[in-house]
Order: sequence, then C-alpha cells, then structure tokens
Amino acid sequence: MTVTVLTISLLGKRTKAEVLHVLGEVLQLGGPGGNHPVRPGGQAGWGHNWDALFDCLLNLPSGGIWGTSPPVRFPLRLVLTDVGQLAQQSPDALAVLTDLLEQTRDTYARTGRIFEFAIEA
Repeated sequence: MTVTVLTISLLGKRTKAEVLHVLGEVLQLGGPGGNHPVRPGGQAGWGHNWDALFDCLLNLPSGGIWGTSPPVRFPLRLVLTDVGQLAQQSPDALAVLTDLLEQTRDTYARTGRIFEFAIEA
C-alpha cells in the first residue's frame, strides 16, 4: 500500500490567517486559483476559518467541497513542518489546528480511510 505524503512548510507563519492561507494554497481547497473566500453564487473559494478547513479536509478524496480541487489519494500522511514561529506567536492556533487534524484522523478512521499527520518544529 502506497501512502500519499503531503509536506507543507509553515515557515514564517505566525497567525491563524497565515496558516489557513498556506493550507488553502497548497491543498487548493477552493479549487485551482480559488484560495479566496466563497463568493455568493460562485462555486469556488472556501471559508478561511477552522470549520471550513475541517469541511475541506473531510472532502479531500472527492476534490474538495466544490469537487474542483485535485483529489487526494489515501492513505494520506500530512506533514506540517517549521511550526516554531506559530507555536511561539499563536499557541492557541496551533492547538486548534492539532485538534482539528485529530478530529479529521478519527473521522476518516470510522470510514476505513487512513489519515495521519505529523507536526514538526
């Protein structure tokens, strides 16, 4: 079984907004070129908040919430590197992100999919 590994650097990211932005860019959460807030009547973008990130993560295999992102193959290991500045500047944001990733892992496990993550300094 081949594990898909996605490594995302959070180097220099110090705030929730910066983390959400880089995750949206790398994972193309709103579809290609859609890393912007959802616009009325448009099927692109995403909410740029923790709840929206959770929704997007739960739809990775089907191409995101709009089905326009590249589908991610499972089993999946998401590796977040360079989290030092975020841990120092916004420890609460890192705690929420960690909790959200744990919930994502647990939700996928209930459906037989493997979602793992690592957070590295």
